[in-house]
Amino acid sequence: MQQNRRIADRRTQDISPFSHYRLLGRRRASRRESGGDAVAEHSDLYPKRFMAIAVSIMLLCLMDAINTLHLLQRGAEEINPLMDLLIQQDHQLFIVCKLMLTGLGMIMLMAYHNAKIGMGIRVRSILYGTLLCYAALILYQWSMFRSLA
Repeated sequence: MQQNRRIADRRTQDISPFSHYRLLGRRRASRRESGGDAVAEHSDLYPKRFMAIAVSIMLLCLMDAINTLHLLQRGAEEINPLMDLLIQQDHQLFIVCKLMLTGLGMIMLMAYHNAKIGMGIRVRSILYGTLLCYAALILYQWSMFRSLA
C-alpha cells in the first residue's frame, strides 16, 4: 500500500543553524514506547540533577587527583599502573588525563542515561554509582591522611 503524502518528510530536512533546537536541544526522553528495549537510546536534554551529579563527580575527581599527589608525597603508592606512569611523567599531565577520562565517561553516561544494559539496569544507575564510589574514595583518602600523619 502506497501512501500519498502532499508534504515532504520533515525528518529528511536539516535543522537551520539558527534554530533554537541547535542551542537548546529537543529530545528529553526516548522517542516512542517500543516492544524491545533499545540499547542506544539517548537524549539531548537532561534533568538538572544529572548536571549537578556530573559536576560533583568532576569535582570529586579533581579532589582525588590532588589527594593522590599529596598522599604520594607522604609515602603512599599508586596502585593503578596507568596513573602511576602519568604521575612519573608529569603531575599536570596526570591531572589533565584523569579529568579528561572522567569527563569523557560522564559525557557517555549522560548521553545514554535512558539506555538499559544487562539485567535491565539503566545507565543512570552507573552515574549514581560513580558519584557514590568517588565519595567513598575521598573518605578513604582522608582516612589515609590520618594514618600517614
